[in-house]
Amino acid sequence: MTSEATLGEVLRSAARVRVTSGEVSGIRVLGEDVLLEVTEPVAVRRLVQALAVTQTTDGYCMCHGDLAFEFFDRSGRLTAAAGFHHASHLRWSGWDGDARLRDGGAVLRWLAEHGVEGPLVREEQRQRERHERWLAEHRWRAAAPAAVHDLLDVAVAAGSTDGLLPEGIHRLVARRLEEAIPDPVERAGVTLAWYGSGTGRCSGFPVHEALPAPALAETPIAHLIRAMQAYPTDAHIDAGAVRHLCGWKARTHQARDIAKVPAELRMRLLAAARESGDDDKRRRAEQWLSTPSGRRQR
Repeated sequence: MTSEATLGEVLRSAARVRVTSGEVSGIRVLGEDVLLEVTEPVAVRRLVQALAVTQTTDGYCMCHGDLAFEFFDRSGRLTAAAGFHHASHLRWSGWDGDARLRDGGAVLRWLAEHGVEGPLVREEQRQRERHERWLAEHRWRAAAPAAVHDLLDVAVAAGSTDGLLPEGIHRLVARRLEEAIPDPVERAGVTLAWYGSGTGRCSGFPVHEALPAPALAETPIAHLIRAMQAYPTDAHIDAGAVRHLCGWKARTHQARDIAKVPAELRMRLLAAARESGDDDKRRRAEQWLSTPSGRRQR
């Protein structure tokens, strides 16, 4: 009998299950807050089936888990306690590590059917957020100039390690862009459009999206202005300009440079920020772009 099948054998005698918010420690649940108790045989059997795992691992999740399942036999004796982690892994004292669930969604649906809807709602939200992150990364990659495509994986990987872009990568990006796009105005437009892709946020964005930022910081404001004037209907350039000009310490002489942006361009960028649906971006744009001097309001 494999270790994966062992828990199933133990649960054959389960007649009652108690769902708690506690942490599994050995065969006990600590700090439990009872969410649900089920004694109906078919429902208990369905949960046991939903908790099937594919294989055990040699490691443990570092968190306490989302939920715990306590199983009792007909005499009321506790036969097993299993911790439920992120709808993907199960923890049980009979294994040397957490085990991968075959279908964590089946467990979430079982819980929702029995009135515990929170875990399913939270997991659906996490899935939406993961999908949004994937879409944002795809947009960012698609907008990147061909000259830097080989650097994108390195930048993305930095976000899942120490969160720091490799030393020298910004200088390499700037040099590649200058070599590939000699015209400074065209280069400014391409870089702004790239910076306007991805999440588009002015704060709290993935570290890889900052890859073009230093190149923009070194671009003379006159070139940025001319790029915006040359592409009056390019929403990506407008988004990149808002993100750059209104970002935290984005330029050495930020207020002075913004004051040089013609009023009609500032109003265009302000409108773009307001239409973005991003409250943080709107507030930043209103602080930096709405006054005649372009200076940040206090």
